[in-house]
Amino acid sequence: MTQYYYIASSRELPTGSFGKNKTVMTIRDYIEKVNPSAKDQIVMQALLEKDPEGDQLMDIYETELDAAGLYIAGPMKSVDASCPFQHSYIYQVDPDGGSFEMSDAKKRSAPESFQCSKKCITELFRYIDRHLKTGEELELYSCTAYGFERFSDLPNQDDLMSDLSTFQLGDNFEWKERQLIRIRK
Repeated sequence: MTQYYYIASSRELPTGSFGKNKTVMTIRDYIEKVNPSAKDQIVMQALLEKDPEGDQLMDIYETELDAAGLYIAGPMKSVDASCPFQHSYIYQVDPDGGSFEMSDAKKRSAPESFQCSKKCITELFRYIDRHLKTGEELELYSCTAYGFERFSDLPNQDDLMSDLSTFQLGDNFEWKERQLIRIRK
């Protein structure tokens, strides 16, 4: 099964990729200026077969941390009536290059993965802060399942309410499955 993460809002929110630190260049510039040996790699040869001049643009990331961020898609067009949200605009949220979980154990055993996850979580709360107006509330929810039946289980009873102005991210965070989190600004 797949883990799904959602944000629900009373109004439309921006979608797309957030928090990534990339450089955009043509395939030709990448091969000539950054990595000449890439022209011998199978993937690059396939790209050059489709675009012999190398004019196609590509995203370049210096580090894994640069590639980590947040991806927001939606809003969802139809949702099961058992959906736990009070707000009607529901967006799927993906931690791109990390996760929405970090712990002291992860920090010790996989420091780079911990940093990427911390960046994904930080970008989530930056996104919320940027797009939530004072007095508004968003809902966050996570679950595992296929299709819209993912909302058929009731949320856990340990739902949370958080005020964005007092929230502080430490080294431990977990967006638990079937936990409804309400965030107010």
